[in-house]
Amino acid sequence: MIILTIDTDWAPDEATAEVLRRVRELEIKVTTFFSTPAPVDYWPELEVGCHPDLSRRGPASPAGGLEAAGMEHLALAEQAEEAVIRDYRAAFPTALAVRTHRFHWHSDLPRLFTRHGFCHDSSLILPYHPGLKGFKTGRLTRWPVWASDHLHLARRLPCDRLEMPHWREPGLKIFCFHVAYLYLNTSSLKNFNMITSGRPSGGLRSSKTEVPGVWDLFKLLAARIKSQGRGCWLSETPPEFTTDLETV
Repeated sequence: MIILTIDTDWAPDEATAEVLRRVRELEIKVTTFFSTPAPVDYWPELEVGCHPDLSRRGPASPAGGLEAAGMEHLALAEQAEEAVIRDYRAAFPTALAVRTHRFHWHSDLPRLFTRHGFCHDSSLILPYHPGLKGFKTGRLTRWPVWASDHLHLARRLPCDRLEMPHWREPGLKIFCFHVAYLYLNTSSLKNFNMITSGRPSGGLRSSKTEVPGVWDLFKLLAARIKSQGRGCWLSETPPEFTTDLETV
């Protein structure tokens, strides 16, 4: 089963709006994890999720990274995380799904997320593993990502056909795309930086390259989904793709 997800990753508003406009025209369901509110019109096939950066947990120790964090440091980190998630809940009050930036994770996050009303998390990547399923961590259902656009380009896999390791084997296949790659239709990581590439005038620019890129790959996956219906959001993944095993 294929599920398409997009991380906005603080891309310029015009890039996010343009990518989502193109996605809407494909007439499939997609889950988008927003890092910041964007001036876009939501539509019925769009599921809104949250994409917070929790990887910076507090001030660095004067002694450097080898020193264990003290209780005061941990308390400050927990307060910072609580404040971040509270802000995301206020900005996206209906969101049920969350994915942390860089797939950041630790054992206290399930309680933090469920306390703020999130039921689904996708802060985990297990690339190209066959037979993937979601699993429970407390009251939170975690959905591992099967592939990402960055990894696809890093492995130099083709963007003009669906050719990936274990592609034809059964299991849940959640794809993680990023607005910057989609907007630029990036075809290679060579000389590419997601933050700065194509932004000399302050905004991302659509690529006019004839070489197939990430947007072409997205359209191929969307066509495969549409051949069988409209697809589904992360939060409505069928129960047969959830294992009975539970982790802590």
